[in-house]
Amino acid sequence: MKSVRKWFNMNEDDENSWADEFGEHCPKLSMKTRITLWAVCTGVGAFLAFLGGIFVFKIATQPEIFAILYTGGNLMAICATMFLWGPCGQCRKMWDKSRWGATLIYFLSMAATITVAFTVPIPYNVIAVILCLIVQFCAMVWYSASYIPCGRKVLAKIVRNVCFCGQV
Repeated sequence: MKSVRKWFNMNEDDENSWADEFGEHCPKLSMKTRITLWAVCTGVGAFLAFLGGIFVFKIATQPEIFAILYTGGNLMAICATMFLWGPCGQCRKMWDKSRWGATLIYFLSMAATITVAFTVPIPYNVIAVILCLIVQFCAMVWYSASYIPCGRKVLAKIVRNVCFCGQV
């Protein structure tokens, strides 16, 4: 488990400090339990997103179901990482100065997807939900790339090469 702690930049004190802040409401979890809960939440998130993908064929008649499943899957995936770093550590990482913009756009796009699905009248809500989905997906990719060293630079270079056929 020490190699896992090292990989996540955690030492024994970091592992237990967030739980101490929450006292009885948030019990201390072993590294094995954290990884297990992370895997379960990630699996549930992927399953919800998969179900959303199935309902994409019914988006014209039931955009609400699609929006809830897809957005719920994304939220579950974000919550899964809280088991690895703890809620406080996750929030610190999410709202760090290098990724607060990506985090904000990601959360706003999730809220917009749900809001549009329930408030915009048919048939306009289908187009609006699809646009929100595209923004949400792009925001998720950009947000995720912020956790990979040089991830945003590589992603930006790939997008430039694809969009401009390598002429930039």
